[in-house]
Amino acid sequence: MSSPLETFAGLLDRSIREIATLAMDARSFDATRIGRVADIWDNNTLPLVSAACAPWPLRSSRASTALRWMADLGADRRRLMVDLDPSLDGMLPTALPERSVHRDYQGRVSPGTFRLTAEIIDALAHDYDLASGSVRSLTAQPSEAGLQVHLTLAAPRRFTPSTGRASRDGSPLPWPAAPLRFTFNGVTDLLFDAEDRIGMAVSRTSSGSAVTIGRSGRLHATEASVWPDDPRWYESTAGQAADLATPHARPQRRKPVRTSTLPAPQRAATRALVMLMLHARLVHHYPNLAAGVPIVGICRAAADAGSAILAAAARHGSARQTAFAELEQRWRHVPPEVPPEAIRFGPVMLRHARYDEPHDDDVPRHGCAVLLAAVPGADPAGPWTLTSEEITRPSRFRITSSAFDHGQHIHDDGGFLRVADALVVR
Repeated sequence: MSSPLETFAGLLDRSIREIATLAMDARSFDATRIGRVADIWDNNTLPLVSAACAPWPLRSSRASTALRWMADLGADRRRLMVDLDPSLDGMLPTALPERSVHRDYQGRVSPGTFRLTAEIIDALAHDYDLASGSVRSLTAQPSEAGLQVHLTLAAPRRFTPSTGRASRDGSPLPWPAAPLRFTFNGVTDLLFDAEDRIGMAVSRTSSGSAVTIGRSGRLHATEASVWPDDPRWYESTAGQAADLATPHARPQRRKPVRTSTLPAPQRAATRALVMLMLHARLVHHYPNLAAGVPIVGICRAAADAGSAILAAAARHGSARQTAFAELEQRWRHVPPEVPPEAIRFGPVMLRHARYDEPHDDDVPRHGCAVLLAAVPGADPAGPWTLTSEEITRPSRFRITSSAFDHGQHIHDDGGFLRVADALVVR
């Protein structure tokens, strides 16, 4: 049976192997999953190194504390950790119920993510004019839960904010439409046309959620949630009701993991490894750059990092410092990014599609479309490679769920990128 410290280090090794597996062949590329796994090690690499270098009697207790603190971020984090290492399920405490509403530093209620129930749909429709809203952005991508769609609807408020806005010169400004950020998992049917993006209706069915967009757009999903990203939400009817039921005391996380003051070589090695994970995380936050991020090289440099930390910490005196200095040298050189390869015409497997409408909420933003696709490499039997295309100010964007089916071909149709009738972009 592994000790808590061995489990902690093994979780890092598993994380890196998971990222490498998802990036080795672009047909299995999952930017969201890579981002979630890499994100674990932003604030938890230092506790691992600190626990490994602690005096022997303290190592297990510090590793156990660190694992519990890591999982305390929420139910999603705990599920991800257990997915990477099922043995953690018996070691970690049950996730605490998460509040959908919390209070900000001013004591005002602020919304989190709500599961899309009939009650929540009614509340949204009461506070926001969904029928007059505009789809500001739509992202579709395969995920571990099937096809996933993120949709942001800029919806006018049905309530009037109590205070106005002012520009830098003091002149009054109207409040822009409120962004309602929907996430749909297990999408079984999708049709979105950027020319038909005004108006949206949501309903619950026996199989999940049904959405209509514009005159002919549609979306069906088995699971759905929404985050009303509205700074004035506390003045809505739903916000005022939540204010009566939300405690003023803010929920407390576990105390941060106590870390020892580490010598310079350990600190430098920790920083270098964290930077590798931050680079890997870029594919999630900046999909237009994903095809140029050297994920495979990053994983090769960081392979077995958890085991290497334990081996270095097992040494004593100057030998330990030398071992961590060697790890820092190994991890500090992030493989260079390469210009993303443009999508080639021919066989293709779409991995990510995003559309952003042009809008002006104080800062003018041009519309754009981003595509990530897997295409065959030089060896048709070998792994496929990731390619990308970014189109600024697209004049046409239309996509259906069948664009993500296997066996597709992409071609140029008079300046249009086209995958049969499933994807049309220019």
